[in-house]
Amino acid sequence: MMMKNKLVICSVLVITLTVCIISAGCTSPQTHTSTQSNSSTNAITSQAPSPTLTPETLVTTLAPTTSKTPINSTTATPIHSDLTVTLNSAVKKTVIGDLTPIPGNIFLILNVTIQNNDKNNDFEYADSSFSIYDKVNENRRSATTSIVAGILNSPIPATGRIPPKSIKTGQIVFGVIDSSNSYKFYVVDSRGTVLALIDNIEVP
Repeated sequence: MMMKNKLVICSVLVITLTVCIISAGCTSPQTHTSTQSNSSTNAITSQAPSPTLTPETLVTTLAPTTSKTPINSTTATPIHSDLTVTLNSAVKKTVIGDLTPIPGNIFLILNVTIQNNDKNNDFEYADSSFSIYDKVNENRRSATTSIVAGILNSPIPATGRIPPKSIKTGQIVFGVIDSSNSYKFYVVDSRGTVLALIDNIEVP
């Protein structure tokens, strides 16, 4: 009788232990699945979308261009070493005082400086010593300073002389065709020999 009771107790213990093992096995996979689920959630959360970078736009502003002012002072080509001629300015005028040029013409006024480098001789001049060549219309004219000399501020006299090692500055006037704008200025002696030449005189 006692032996039978022991067998019953042992059977109950075995059944109980089996149930416990089975229960433990069923709960363990659920816990593992839960851990994997949390890990996946964390991985997704950490991959936040990066902000979109807008490319920088480069704007180039062009600086205003300023045209160069031409240099008025121009020294003549030294054809004759005894004479240096510098053009200080050139301007056109439709009227000088109450005088007007003949129709189709305009006054061209040059302000020049003439230096006599000769040590012994005067430089003698007249209106005919100065001439202007119109490069557009291809004609050459002598100065007409004597006609308007009394109206100008500082004319070079129509006739005169510049002593050795001396300088004279003043205005010389020409009548030119009003459509002209590009010139050569000549200084010649009494025989017509060119002593000085200034080219590329541009007067709009």
